[in-house]
Amino acid sequence: MEHWIGGIVGLLCILQFIQGSRSTTYEVIGDEKTMDIVCEASEDKGNTPIREILDIGGLSFEVADDLETLFYRGDIKMLMDLPSGPIGMQVDVFRWERSQWLPTPLSLKRESLCKALINPWELWYPIFKNIPEIEMICPPGKGHIYTLNNVSNHEFIKNMPHVDIAGDLKAVVHLSAGDLKTCVVLFFKVFKVSTN
Repeated sequence: MEHWIGGIVGLLCILQFIQGSRSTTYEVIGDEKTMDIVCEASEDKGNTPIREILDIGGLSFEVADDLETLFYRGDIKMLMDLPSGPIGMQVDVFRWERSQWLPTPLSLKRESLCKALINPWELWYPIFKNIPEIEMICPPGKGHIYTLNNVSNHEFIKNMPHVDIAGDLKAVVHLSAGDLKTCVVLFFKVFKVSTN
């Protein structure tokens, strides 16, 4: 009898785990504030401001008919050479709640940003696959230009674990190469579309 009850409890635990591992499709919309990539002083752990590394002044966007989707075009230019070695990346995600940015359980860490940018399994791959292959040099040198041509701020990310993450989000991205450290902030909205 005890063995039978233990089996039922084990089966219930497995079923609960399977239910919790449902996949979800999220709609992600980059905010127009994304053009303002400078971190606040309280978030910035860097020693070099991003505006001394990247020039995004050549970027512009056009609003689509749905008044939600933006199409970015223009050039992103490197203003300096990066130290040799891999570019590390740490991303912390915050959600706007009760008039403040609160931390979420979501974070990412990559030892090599260059490898992560071309990995089709990464969240940002739909954006970076639109950069011409000849320009996808990483790490880039001073003067290198990445050209965006009709890159949408609107993506659907499928088959993700179900997490309560919908809302207004901010990603604080810390980048490091050698002794150079910088910070970038990105704003976006996330909507849960469906759960399978």
